Amino acid sequence: MDLKSVLDLLKAVEKTGMNKFELQDGDFSVRMERGTGETTKTVYVTAPPQISAQIGTAPAVPSPAASPAPAEEAAQASNAAPAAAESKGKDISSPLVGIFHSLSEGKAVKIGDKLKKGDIVCMVEAMKLMNEITMPEDGEITWVACEDGDSVEYGQLLFNYV
Repeated sequence: MDLKSVLDLLKAVEKTGMNKFELQDGDFSVRMERGTGETTKTVYVTAPPQISAQIGTAPAVPSPAASPAPAEEAAQASNAAPAAAESKGKDISSPLVGIFHSLSEGKAVKIGDKLKKGDIVCMVEAMKLMNEITMPEDGEITWVACEDGDSVEYGQLLFNYV
C-alpha cells in the first residue's frame, strides 16, 4: 500500500464512525481503535520500511502488553462492523474494485429508503465502465458506507439493510 492509500483508508474509517478497525495486507497492517468519552484514540501501524519512511513511523509492532489476546482480537474483529450490521442486517458489498458513485440527485440511496429486489443502489466504475449494483432482495437501508467518489475494494461494504 502506498501513503495515499493508507491516508484514504484512515479517512474512510473515520467517516464510518467505526470504533475498531484492523487491516492486514502482506507485511503491512493497520489497527485503529477509537474510544468513547474520555478514552483516547489509538492507532497502530506496522509497515515495511518504504511505507514507514513515507508516513514517518518506524516499522514496529505494538508491545505485547498493548496487544489483545487472540480471543479478544476475534471479539474485536466482530465489533469492527458498523452498528447497523450488529443489528443483524445484511450487507451489500462491492463485487469489484473501482470508484463508488451515488445515483443522481434525488435518487441517491440513503438510510431509511425501502427498496425492492433489483433496484439500483449505486454504480461502481471500473476501467471506465459503470457497473450497476442492485438490491439482492427487498429491504430497508440501515447504513451507507461510502460517499460519491470513494475508492472501493472487492468485497468492501457499501450498504447494510434489513
